[in-house]
Amino acid sequence: MALLRQAVLSARVLPVRSVAPAVATACRFFSMPALRSLESKQTSAGAKLAPAGLGEPLSKRNAGVSVLGCAIAMVAVGGCAQGIGQLFAALVVGMARNPSMKEDLFTYTLIGMGFLEFLAIVVILIAGLLLYSE
Repeated sequence: MALLRQAVLSARVLPVRSVAPAVATACRFFSMPALRSLESKQTSAGAKLAPAGLGEPLSKRNAGVSVLGCAIAMVAVGGCAQGIGQLFAALVVGMARNPSMKEDLFTYTLIGMGFLEFLAIVVILIAGLLLYSE
């Protein structure tokens, strides 16, 4: 508590005008630390640094990252195919154990397959979005 009180009192003593340029410089430094080293190199050579920020468009498209994201998303389609295989394997086992439930088991299997196919279609759509996004 005493340390906090001393920090507040020392902050009141400093004039506001002498602190403002130092704060502005620190904020610029921490907002773009990677560009700070480039700026110091380019200003020594006399060239100006082009402004770059979050809203600035990219100069080149990184297509490899899009393809990688799409490939990772397509792994889920393999999971859907595996799920359909297990679903029909369970249908065969269920029909072997109780042949009188054949129609009901097949209905439940088709409902489950519909859910898995919907999931696969959604995954393919998301993978397409990842592939053609920037």
